[in-house]
Amino acid sequence: MTSLETILERCRAFLGEKGFNLWGVAKASHFDASQCREGRVSPNLGEMGPPKSIVIIGSGGRGLWNTLFDGEGLDSPRAKEKHPIDQWSRRWIEEAAKMFREGGVSVCTLYPFGKSPVDFLGLAEEAGLGIVSPVVPFLLHPEFGPWVSLRGALVLSVSLEATGPLEDFEPCTGCSCPCLQVCPVDTYVPHAMPNLTACAIHRDAGGCLGGCEVRRACPLGKEHRYGPEEEAFRHSFSLKTLRRWFGLGPWKFLPQEIRRRWLR
Repeated sequence: MTSLETILERCRAFLGEKGFNLWGVAKASHFDASQCREGRVSPNLGEMGPPKSIVIIGSGGRGLWNTLFDGEGLDSPRAKEKHPIDQWSRRWIEEAAKMFREGGVSVCTLYPFGKSPVDFLGLAEEAGLGIVSPVVPFLLHPEFGPWVSLRGALVLSVSLEATGPLEDFEPCTGCSCPCLQVCPVDTYVPHAMPNLTACAIHRDAGGCLGGCEVRRACPLGKEHRYGPEEEAFRHSFSLKTLRRWFGLGPWKFLPQEIRRRWLR
């Protein structure tokens, strides 16, 4: 039987080749202890036994985009798929899961898209992939800043050494918070919940088509900002979600319980 260390090395290298350059490990019990029951990993695993470790997988910067579309951008045939980034993520993370199963390790996959109730931002914090900003709810990575995307997780039946949480990483401390000064509809203001309704209405009317000014304003990781084509492409998918969630555009004719039942 292949050793666990070998499986981990092969799996991480394999995913890296597919554009997933972020990898972190959290203890399942530590994460679940910080969540309400609905947001815990354990109740979302079907028949799998008690989980021990969670490997969270993501991408930072422009690498995933370039790998997925072979450097062709939106001219690539893959760009015509319904959710190309999600489909790419699911395809290769499921292949990575097979490596563990072939080595005798029980594994379950979870994704931040679809109907999973798991708090992926909290999971990323627990695994040391960054911190969720106390100013705006973006994950901030030490190298890539807000230009990161969480793509999935492998929930394992074996114990792995945790890679987080991060210590002494507080990028918002002492920052002048330019992120709070650039949103045209003041979605984010100090000491208040985000006004996502205002954001959704503004974007439904054609505002901020090319990307989020709040994300762009963060001084951390600016050199890793998505290219214009990638930024606009990713932003268009979040607009679809906002329209459905808030009943805008064609979704205004459906009641809320139907609109939100299968969000993607």
